Amino acid sequence: MQASQKMFKQRPESTGQSFPSATHLFYQIGGITFGLHAEGDLLLSPERDLSAFAVEPGSSDINLQVCWADSLKVPTSTPLFHSGGLWSLFAEPSGYRFSFLSPLLGMTPYKEAWLDSEFRSGRVLLSRRFFDTERPVYPLEYPLDELLMIHRLSRGEGVEVHAVGISDENGRGHLFLGHSGAGKSTTARLWLDRPGVRILSDDRIILRVRDGQIWMHGTPWHGDAGIASPDSALLTGIYLLEHGNSNEQFPLPPGRAAAELFTRSFVTHHSGEGIRFTLEFLDRVAREVPCSIFKFVPDETAVEAICRAGA
Repeated sequence: MQASQKMFKQRPESTGQSFPSATHLFYQIGGITFGLHAEGDLLLSPERDLSAFAVEPGSSDINLQVCWADSLKVPTSTPLFHSGGLWSLFAEPSGYRFSFLSPLLGMTPYKEAWLDSEFRSGRVLLSRRFFDTERPVYPLEYPLDELLMIHRLSRGEGVEVHAVGISDENGRGHLFLGHSGAGKSTTARLWLDRPGVRILSDDRIILRVRDGQIWMHGTPWHGDAGIASPDSALLTGIYLLEHGNSNEQFPLPPGRAAAELFTRSFVTHHSGEGIRFTLEFLDRVAREVPCSIFKFVPDETAVEAICRAGA
């Protein structure tokens, strides 16, 4: 959790760029705009990785009010989903509630988020017990910001995948998927200094339909290479990363490609409707965009192999 929380008050401050505090924050990820509005004396400040995603104040796709709470209670109902970590999701008459607690802070929630059923508006409550109320906070600190995105996308808007997204010097969009350790950050670094190349993210990519075609969008949720961009690119090729002794591609039929994509996607497991949409969306992606297994060696020859294949 952030240094703004009281138990982490003594952590050294980062020496990087600082951000001004505000009562309103607006940022856009994958074409979806978040609007945060503080109540009372609460002040907001974004995490550093969000600076490139900031947009001018205006209308929001996800509109959130943020306020202090003197205390929060653990919900008594059975959760729809328990992450096994910091958060649990509960059904409420008007929508959903995320409850966040940490064994380091005791068994009292430090934050709650209440959302309507379509994840278009809601309210975030921060417990005064666990935050330094004299300092600005980012109320959607990980994992809440990503949870809101995943749930909103599952309402028919797209899918987030565990992948590197790269637009080459010719504008072709390459999506390299892999579980942890598959070589995503390594792949991103191999492309990093090539002229005309844009790397959208080294770990999380959002796929959406635009003008009847599949586009990929960068996110602020980066991996070990620390690369995050708000850019987007038309998707022209999908590669499932595997380590190998040489650079080889093995095309996959759409059915298997969709299944492989699903295992590398962020899915709302508690929602049958969300899972159905995700499966249908990835089936479309697999049928419209060539997909292959890419066994590669971690050097420049892997980049050249992709460039030659797309020439």
